[in-house]
Amino acid sequence: MSEGVQAPSELDEDHQVLPFRLRDMQPLFSFSEVHPMAEPLDRIQVELRFQSKLAIREWDLEHWATIGLGVLAFLLGSISPEILSGGDPSKYGFDGLGAVGGFGYFQMLLSFVAWALFTMQLWRLFPIMRIHAISLLFFWNMTVLAQILYHKTQINFPFDASLGGLLEGTLATLVVIFFIYYFVKAVVETRDYHVEEYHVHEDVRLMEMEMSEHSLRGWGFIVALWFVLITVSAWSGAHFVSERGAERMSSLVLHIFTGSISIPLFIGFIWYPQRMLGTGAQVQTRAAINAKMELDGTDSIADGGESRCPECETQIEIVRNEDGVLTVPCLTEGCSAKNLIGSECQLCSIVASTRFDCPQCGINAPALEFLPDVEAW
Repeated sequence: MSEGVQAPSELDEDHQVLPFRLRDMQPLFSFSEVHPMAEPLDRIQVELRFQSKLAIREWDLEHWATIGLGVLAFLLGSISPEILSGGDPSKYGFDGLGAVGGFGYFQMLLSFVAWALFTMQLWRLFPIMRIHAISLLFFWNMTVLAQILYHKTQINFPFDASLGGLLEGTLATLVVIFFIYYFVKAVVETRDYHVEEYHVHEDVRLMEMEMSEHSLRGWGFIVALWFVLITVSAWSGAHFVSERGAERMSSLVLHIFTGSISIPLFIGFIWYPQRMLGTGAQVQTRAAINAKMELDGTDSIADGGESRCPECETQIEIVRNEDGVLTVPCLTEGCSAKNLIGSECQLCSIVASTRFDCPQCGINAPALEFLPDVEAW
C-alpha cells in the first residue's frame, strides 16, 4: 500500500487553466429545496456535472478510443460460443483452455490482445495514476474470482448460501475493498498536499474556497459506483456460467451492461486526479512518505536558507523535505518533535497545522511564509 500520494513537485501547465470553475456549476435539480438534509446530493450532482463537462471538453480522440478498446476487450471476453454453450464440464484449467477451438479460441486471443493494448494506453495516458490503474484492473479480476468462489458450490448464490461457501469469496472481496479504500485515501491526501503547497493563503476563507474547488465528493461517488457495478457484473457473469446451457440470459445481459458502463467510469476516475494535480505529482500516502524518509535516513532538506518569521525575522526551524512537504516544529509546550504538515505528532498527538504561530512575536501565518525566497531560473 505504499503507492499512495505525494505532493507534486511542480505545477503542470494543464492544471493552471480551467475553462470553468466548480463554483460556477449549478445542480440540475435542487434536492435541498425538497429537504435541507438532501444538500449533499446537490453537491455531488454539481461535482458530477463539473467533471462530465470538463471531460467532454478536454478528452481527445485517444481517450475515447481507449474507452472503446476497453469495451471491445470486455465484450470479446463476455460473448463467445464457448460461454453460450456451457463448455465441457469434465475439463478445466489448462485442459479446458486446450479444449476451446475454432473461432472461440481466436476470439479469446483477441480479447487478451485488446486488454493488453487497453492496459498500455492507461500506462501512457495517465503517468501519475498508472500503478493504481493497473492495480485496480487486477483487483477487478479479483472481484470476478470472488464471485466464482461464491458460485463454486452454490450455483444460486446468494440464495441458499451456506456459511462454509462464503469464506473464500468474502476474503477476496475484503482484500479488494481494503485496496480501494487506501487508493481513495491516497488521492484525498494528495489533494490536501496540493492545496497546502500551491493554494496557501493568509486568508482562511480563501483556503477553504480552494479546498472546495478541489472537492472529491463526486469523484468518490464515481469510485463507489464503479465498485458496485463491477461487483454486479462479476456476480451476474458467474451466475450465468454456473448453470450451463445458457438458461440465465438475463444474467448475461446484466453482466454485459454493467461491465460496459464500468469502463468509461474507470477512465473517468483515473483521469480526474491527474487533471486536478498535474502530471508532476507522485502518488503516496502520508504514512508512505514518513516511512520513505526513515528508510532514506533523511528527515528533511533545507530550501537554500534559514527560515525566519516574516514579521520579526526570528529564526524558525521550518524546512521542506525532499518530497517538497513542509516540516514544522510541534507547537505543544515542551514538545521537541518536528512533523509534516497535516500529520499527527508522534509524541503529543497534536496535528500539525498549515499555519504557524511565531513564538517571538505571535504572528499567525501560513508555514510557507516562513521559508526564504529563493530565485529560480
